[in-house]
Amino acid sequence: MKILTSLIAIFFSFLMLEVLTRVIIDDGLNYEIEMLKYANQLKVISNNPKIGIEHRKNISTKLMSVQVDLDENGFRYQKDIKREKNKKKVLMLGDSMTFGWGAQNTFSDVLSEKFTNYEVLNAGIGNTNTSMQIENFFQNFKELYDYDIIILNFFINDLEKISIDPPVIYEKYSFFYTFLSNTINKTLIKFKLRENWDYFYSKSFDDDQFIKATLNKILELKNYCKSKNIKFIIHNIPELRDLNNYKFVNETRIIKEFAKNNKITFINSHESLINIDEEKLWVTIKDPHANDFAHEIIGEYLALQLKNILN
Repeated sequence: MKILTSLIAIFFSFLMLEVLTRVIIDDGLNYEIEMLKYANQLKVISNNPKIGIEHRKNISTKLMSVQVDLDENGFRYQKDIKREKNKKKVLMLGDSMTFGWGAQNTFSDVLSEKFTNYEVLNAGIGNTNTSMQIENFFQNFKELYDYDIIILNFFINDLEKISIDPPVIYEKYSFFYTFLSNTINKTLIKFKLRENWDYFYSKSFDDDQFIKATLNKILELKNYCKSKNIKFIIHNIPELRDLNNYKFVNETRIIKEFAKNNKITFINSHESLINIDEEKLWVTIKDPHANDFAHEIIGEYLALQLKNILN
C-alpha cells in the first residue's frame, strides 16, 4: 500500500510540474521546448534510416514565436510571397541553419528576393547531417523540379553521425522532462563535468570513416548535378560564436579543400559576418542560431556571390 501511495504521489507531482512548466516556462522562446514542438509537429521519422528525418507536408505552426509554413514537399516557404512556376529553381539543402530556426525570413527568402530570376526552394531540415540531406534529395526531391542550381549548405556539425531512435513517451511529450534534462546538461557543462559545444563540434570530425562516406555522398550529388547540367555549390555557414577568434578553421578547411580538389564551387559566408557583434546575429542570447538580421546578411552575400559565379 505504501508503494502504491508513493507511486501516486510521484505521478501527481510530475503532473503538477508538467503543468507549471507549460504555464510558466513555455513562453514561446525556450529553445529546448520549442525544439520538442518542432519534432512533434513538423517532423516524422523516415522509413529510410539513411534519411532519418523528414518534414511533414502542408502544415503550419509557430516556433520560437515565428510563423513556420511547410508546403506540399515539406519545404519551408512564406505564404504571402507569390510562387512562380516558370522561374528557374535553386534548391537549398541543409540543416536548421538553412531551415531558418527562429527566423521569420530565411536567407533562402532573401536570396529569392535579390536573385529575381530564380525561385529559391528551402529544403532545410533541423537535426540532419549532410549525408541525410543528400539521401533525402535523391529519394524525395530529385524529380520535383528541373533544378538549375543546387546549394549544399554546410554547418560545422553536418559531419556528425546521427542515429534516429523513436523517443519514449516522456521524451516525446513532456515539456518538464525536456526542460529538466537540458537544465542538468547545461549545469554539468558549466562546472566542466561535461564537454561544451566547441568540443562537441570538433569531436564530430574524429570519425574518419564517416567523414569519408559523407564526402563520397557529396561526390555522388556533384556527379548527378554534372550529368543534369545543374550548377552545384557548397556554402559554408559558420558557427556564430567567436567569429573573430574562430575555433573551426581547420575543420572548415577540410570541406573547402575537398571542394577545391573536386572542382566544386565553394562559398563561405563567414567573411560576410566576421566584423559584426555576434550577439546581434543570434535568435536569443541562449540560442545562437541565425536571426533575421543574420539571414539578411547571408542572403545578400549569397546573391552577390551567385551573380559573380553565373556571369
